[in-house]
Amino acid sequence: MGVYTQLSETEIKDYLTHFDLGELLHFEPITTGIENSNYRVTTQRFDHEFYSILTLVEGENTSRVPWVIEVMKHLSHYGLPIPKPRVHSKDGVNPELAGRPTLFMECLPGQHLETVQPSHCHQIGTQMGRLHSVATAISNTQPILFDSHWMTESFQMTQSHLSKSEAQILSHAIEHYESLSISGLPRGLIHGDLFKDNVLFQDDSLVGMLDFFHLSEDLWLMDLAIALNDWCFDAQHRMLTEHSAAMIQGYENFRPLEPEERSQLPALRMIASARFALTRLETFDGNRFRKDPFDQITRLRQLSALSPN
Repeated sequence: MGVYTQLSETEIKDYLTHFDLGELLHFEPITTGIENSNYRVTTQRFDHEFYSILTLVEGENTSRVPWVIEVMKHLSHYGLPIPKPRVHSKDGVNPELAGRPTLFMECLPGQHLETVQPSHCHQIGTQMGRLHSVATAISNTQPILFDSHWMTESFQMTQSHLSKSEAQILSHAIEHYESLSISGLPRGLIHGDLFKDNVLFQDDSLVGMLDFFHLSEDLWLMDLAIALNDWCFDAQHRMLTEHSAAMIQGYENFRPLEPEERSQLPALRMIASARFALTRLETFDGNRFRKDPFDQITRLRQLSALSPN
């Protein structure tokens, strides 16, 4: 389930009157997300077609919209592959739709990767390092989204879904995060969700980084841990060491890791898996999970077995 707010053709046509993009040709819902409602929209003005993504921002994300837009503009200005906003034809402020704030962005070319090579991981690391470096100029006015306090509360609300051993391994990761949160490791704004389904490649080149609603201040190492966990394991949860080395090398082209960061990276990878297990445990709708949390718990077990701590 990726669309919570269903839109009619008439509603989208009315929305498009605020933009100089011609007439609606086609629209379709994007069903893969679990937070906001997204639509692909195609319009035509004269002989030119425009491809766009319309996002209706749902739930707790609504208050973050202006700040997220400003961060994306800043990153795009410095050359990161970020989708550019479609500009309102009068005042530059996007109207609400169905009572929800909206983002209306260009649809970038490219596809999500099915087969990942070390060269792709190197590019992920490079763009992440650029993002962390460029974002140091941004004033963060938002609270931390997924700190250890949030993880503790989420764990307490969702542990009824867990076996005793699953609860123990998640609890251990949360305790470790509490200690690292005050450790003095470098921190700043992170993307927070650089999974494969939020990155576009075209002809083996990274052309798009998507979905900035997990933007938050955190340990920079957390961003690297999240990406390593998703890009550098195979389907059998075996670590791909060449992929991991390539991503870290790409990252260090912009920000070399400190010795303490290197020693804590295995722990951060476990914490990252615990974090996403919890966000997915929270998607239970009384019948099923909208996204499987137990895949992340399996990853957490594998990382724990490999950890020297």
